[in-house]
Amino acid sequence: MDLQQMAVQAVKSGNWILRRSHNGKSYNGFIWSAVGEWTEAPDWDPAPRCGGGLHGCGPEAWGFFTEGLTVDFCITDGPRVVIDAEKLKVSRAMILLRNALPEGLQVGGSLDLRGTQITALPEGLQVGGSLDLRGTQITALPEGLQVGGSLYLRGTQITALPEGVKPCQIIG
Repeated sequence: MDLQQMAVQAVKSGNWILRRSHNGKSYNGFIWSAVGEWTEAPDWDPAPRCGGGLHGCGPEAWGFFTEGLTVDFCITDGPRVVIDAEKLKVSRAMILLRNALPEGLQVGGSLDLRGTQITALPEGLQVGGSLDLRGTQITALPEGLQVGGSLYLRGTQITALPEGVKPCQIIG
């Protein structure tokens, strides 16, 4: 199974996190393994507080993103701990996709891709809150995109919305 297929399976199973980084380097200087290799949290602590794990957003928790230009979609293995309903930490993860999102991804809250290197959105993307694409290289929105909140387009090359896209507010 290739990494793209693994990412689609991770979406279906719910064993995934989405994170932003500086090409795999966390804001605190921790360096993740290469794409397709497992990364272990050397300081794993199952307590529901910051620190002691690999952090991101997942099906259980949305709203936390650190600074970074790279978007990493990761499969997870092992314990998953929710912190303040916004952040998720895991003990082990593998980056499957860098600057790409898998088909069928459903995000419960907002998705902030502002200023990232992502260039396209997947078919069937569903975002329960706002979708912020400001400053990305995205040129078109996929069919079937669903956005429950605002859609931020300023600084993109997007000139049209696909049929059926109905965010609460388009800010462009």
